[in-house]
Amino acid sequence: MFPFWGPVISPLLRAAGARSVVEVGALRGENTRQILEALGDGSVLHVIDPVPAFDPAEHVAAFGDRYVFHQALSLDVLGTLPAMDAALIDGDHNWYTVYNELRLLREVSRSDGRPLPVLVLHDVSWPYGRRDLYYDPETIPSEHRQPMRKAGLRPGQKRVVDEGGLSSSHWHAVEEGGPHNGVMTALDDFLAEHDRPYRMLVLPVYFGLAIVVEEDRFASTPGLDDVWKSLESAATKDRLMELGELLRLRAVTQHHTVTARHRSEHVRTTERYLELVVRSLVDDIYPENELRIEHLLDCIDKGNAPNEALLRDPARAAATSLEALRGRRQAGAPGPVGSQGFDPCLEPGGRATLDALAEALDSLDADGVPGDAVVVGAGAGGAAVYVRAHLEVAGPADRKLWVADPLRAGDSIDLNRIRDALHRFDLLDDRVRILQGDPESTVGEAPIGSVSLVHIGPPGGAEVDAGTVLHRLAGNGKMSPGALVVVDGRNDAKVAAQVDEFLTAAGVTVGRSPIGGGGWTWRIEERLDPAVARTETSKAGRAGAPLAVPSTDPVDLSVVVVFYDMAREARRTLHSLSRAYQRDLGDLSYEVIVVENGSSPEQRLGEELVRSFGPEFRYIDRGPDADPSPTTALNAGIAEARGDAVALMIDGAHVLTPRVLHYGMAGLAAYGPAVVATQAWYVGPGQQGELMEAGYDQSREDELFEGIGWPGDGYRLFDIGHIAGDRDWLDGLWESNCIFVTRRQLEQVGGFDESFSMPGGGYANLDLYERLGAAPDVSIVTILGEGSFHQVHGGTTTNQSDPEERRRRVHGYAEHYAELRGRPFVGPEKPVLYVGAFRTQGSRRTRARRMTGSAFEVDRRIEGIDGPGSGPLPMPEEVRDSFVAAYWRTRAWRKGRWLGNTVANAPTDLFAYQEIVTEVRPAWIVETGGRDGGRALFLASVCDLIDHGQVLSVGAAEDHPTHPRVTWVDGSVTRPEVAEQVRSIVGDDPRAFVILGTRGKRNRMEAEFEALAPLVAVGSYVVIEHTVLNGRPVDASFGPGPFEAMRRILLRHGEFAVDTARENQSLTFNPHGFLRRTR
Repeated sequence: MFPFWGPVISPLLRAAGARSVVEVGALRGENTRQILEALGDGSVLHVIDPVPAFDPAEHVAAFGDRYVFHQALSLDVLGTLPAMDAALIDGDHNWYTVYNELRLLREVSRSDGRPLPVLVLHDVSWPYGRRDLYYDPETIPSEHRQPMRKAGLRPGQKRVVDEGGLSSSHWHAVEEGGPHNGVMTALDDFLAEHDRPYRMLVLPVYFGLAIVVEEDRFASTPGLDDVWKSLESAATKDRLMELGELLRLRAVTQHHTVTARHRSEHVRTTERYLELVVRSLVDDIYPENELRIEHLLDCIDKGNAPNEALLRDPARAAATSLEALRGRRQAGAPGPVGSQGFDPCLEPGGRATLDALAEALDSLDADGVPGDAVVVGAGAGGAAVYVRAHLEVAGPADRKLWVADPLRAGDSIDLNRIRDALHRFDLLDDRVRILQGDPESTVGEAPIGSVSLVHIGPPGGAEVDAGTVLHRLAGNGKMSPGALVVVDGRNDAKVAAQVDEFLTAAGVTVGRSPIGGGGWTWRIEERLDPAVARTETSKAGRAGAPLAVPSTDPVDLSVVVVFYDMAREARRTLHSLSRAYQRDLGDLSYEVIVVENGSSPEQRLGEELVRSFGPEFRYIDRGPDADPSPTTALNAGIAEARGDAVALMIDGAHVLTPRVLHYGMAGLAAYGPAVVATQAWYVGPGQQGELMEAGYDQSREDELFEGIGWPGDGYRLFDIGHIAGDRDWLDGLWESNCIFVTRRQLEQVGGFDESFSMPGGGYANLDLYERLGAAPDVSIVTILGEGSFHQVHGGTTTNQSDPEERRRRVHGYAEHYAELRGRPFVGPEKPVLYVGAFRTQGSRRTRARRMTGSAFEVDRRIEGIDGPGSGPLPMPEEVRDSFVAAYWRTRAWRKGRWLGNTVANAPTDLFAYQEIVTEVRPAWIVETGGRDGGRALFLASVCDLIDHGQVLSVGAAEDHPTHPRVTWVDGSVTRPEVAEQVRSIVGDDPRAFVILGTRGKRNRMEAEFEALAPLVAVGSYVVIEHTVLNGRPVDASFGPGPFEAMRRILLRHGEFAVDTARENQSLTFNPHGFLRRTR
């Protein structure tokens, strides 16, 4: 309002004879002194400002009682003041505040029998005339706030803008116009209900000034009419034009001054930032630490005492070494610690490579060459980090970084480490795209638009054919004219030949220029003719995970589900995804993409059936394009998906509970970026693969669904289900069949890796879960009280009833994963966060609170009217566990005796041991934890009965019984000398049956297994006893023990498989502990 003082406000106040004035919003106090000086002695000025940008005490000292300052909100003060002669309103620019300011001024005036004060309101034109601004939104009642965002404004655009614009740090109404929105709208609404005549004048310069005066005031102050007419005159309009031009020139001058200063500061800041990034990448921030580590390692190796002076100040005590280290960092040679197998330098090419990249990027920016940057062969990650850092502070804001590399653990860097490196510099965001797989294959298929920079990393890490990569990019017409190529070849003749072959074939006449460190760079002057580029790859390559592309017509969620020969199961699955079944969806917009992956004609779902579940459903039949693996089908669904979030279901046989979609989206909103995993359950009373051995099949499953009246209450699935795996709600997760992720995550690292090409997809789902969840900025979330329930359908692993075949197949998947990724599968290994609610008694079933599913309680439909049915029924797992726990607590098993000697085993386990001895006929039975010797005597008796075999008992008590077939060995097989003694007795030929009965902690049980497993022949067994400990289901306080050892053993030893047939009596203390050697 300050610029209006001389030509408008001062004459107006003088003519009105104003002696009492209120100023709402004083900013820096420029008007305050002018107002008080103009009003003269005997006047008073009330100033209201909750957050003054000046010191009110200075004004108090200068004007005394004539100046009254109120540090408060205007609506808390105006009603307490006496009637004013004039009011200058330039405070919070929103409808609620301005309307109520005017209302309070009127009420006070009328209560005192006086006309409305002269009203002077600023900001009645753009931007705040018709749009609310909220300095502090919490001071405005929620019902009077417009939908708002912190975003900038641009003339002519009704909505706020995503980037830049005016006052982008303030809260603005998202839309301009409409009721109760803006300063001028507040004035219009106030005057519309004002019941006395008035005059209004709007001066449309400098964001607009409105003046309102009641006619009664004109009558009482005749000079006011003259000033009003002068303000409406052409002369005043000319002065306002001059004022507007003056303000424009001041603004332009200030803008140029500030811009020049900021540009200079930006250049300096950019240079300093990039220099710090470079020095960090080549470990030149604290290189002294490398010298310290090198010195300590040398002292350890030679047995010398450390040099305290060198440890304290290597820069002076080892100045020559420090200078040599910096020289190596310049050239890219490894430092002293690098020779020990660890190199803190993230750029093998050293500063020379980074300097070449800096020069290339600066040149591209200066020349305005469009396109993204592609880093091929990530090395240790330094080049990718530097390029992304440069994009952060320079160049076009839409330029992206693509990283193409196999990213295997055995190479110089893997996926997690490249993401960690970018995240450490706060550079892992939506502008990064990661192509995991052989670059020769991935760069040609990736959705890269145009390319302005290609960097090919040094040889020695993941081997990359530079020529093939360049051919693939050129063949797809992706290289922009003016693009630059930087190859860190380390003077490698093979790389040089690949580069020369490309340059010749592509017709590039500009020669390559050398760069420091043994590489080359050149510019692509013209767009290459795709016809001359070789597009075939030099090797088969791994397919990798295709990256999703942004959607042009987005919905909130896309669910992608794949079916193969599942017509029966699909009907339930699809209904469970329908809007008729899912609850609390509100206004969620979603679609279900149903992908038919090569089903036989009689099992095909067809468009009509799929569409019958609702308008959200879309059908894709892959027909002849179908593959045995569901990965390509899922990726085809992702390519068609429009959702900002995507839920992925690799197995279409899963039925969902009614709020899976609601909580999946809630998890993404609460913890994003996140991976939200739905917990997996089986339909049936236990693990389906084991149940099928006992006769569980689709007809019995249909009876269970019929028994709960599904889909009437979807939560009754918990009454006919069992959680998958020996786990619980709060245990860790390895995978999920209904995974919610954001589209941005799929755009960054891709969907399903099509290298998992075997039927069923192998570890594809586990790989996706880890690849997305292990990103450093991503949270792992799971849903409590909801689940996805697997139906029997003949799946490759879930419904494989033969335990040996199931184990062989799963171990093969694990080996394939390890070969592909260079390491075993480990999962994201992060804390798990939770959403959801337990709504039914059935869903509250846990290991700690065993409850049998109500559908498994015996009734006449199951037993039959005339007694038990003719076929066997599987025992519900909860019933089995309850029985085992109850029997354990009786301790009757501790009182069992064989020929007068205590045998502390479940009698059914002893029965299983005699079955194994009779069938396998081992030469030796080796047991640990022999204690009183009763078990050894029992086993010897079985050997007597079949007239074959001997028993070797390790660790029995001193007063053990004697038997001619039993050999006793003191100590523990975890001690090398005892293990060697056992091996010398049994012999080199593996012919033993081993029982690990120590009942020890996890590490000890693993050590016993490693010592004795080589003695076991194919077809024989290692039994890990007491896997019921640690809450499975007994003695929850035991801690990691036999069961946990069994889990880790199976991860390392694919030659062993769990034989659940040995648990067929249901009472066993060794569940999943009968390990049969299969190869």
